[in-house]
Order: sequence, then structure tokens, then C-alpha cells
Amino acid sequence: MAETREETIATLRMRLGREPTEDEIRAARDEVIRRAYAAMAVTDMLLRDEAEEEPPASGST
Repeated sequence: MAETREETIATLRMRLGREPTEDEIRAARDEVIRRAYAAMAVTDMLLRDEAEEEPPASGST
């Protein structure tokens, strides 16, 4: 599940001990997005590798 903007702000508040600036919020959100895309890319590569390793389905006559 994706992190909401409010969750990002709450995390920054706890980490910084103060109200985060818009630039800090934007940077944190960009990082969340980069990590999500990286996770999707890794998943895609793993699924492609898995599909290449599976033998073709038998049953053809």
C-alpha cells in the first residue's frame, strides 16, 4: 500500500522534531515514489526470470 502525503508528513515530524517544510515533504514523497518504482522493477525482473525458468506446459499431442 502506498504511503499517503499525511503519513509522509507525520514521519517527517517524528524524525525532524518539527513541522517539515514543503521542500522536505516533496523530497520525501519523491523518495517514496522512487522506492515504489524500484520495487516494481525488481518484481518485474523476478517474474520474468521465473517465467523463463518454467518448462513449457505439456499436454500437446
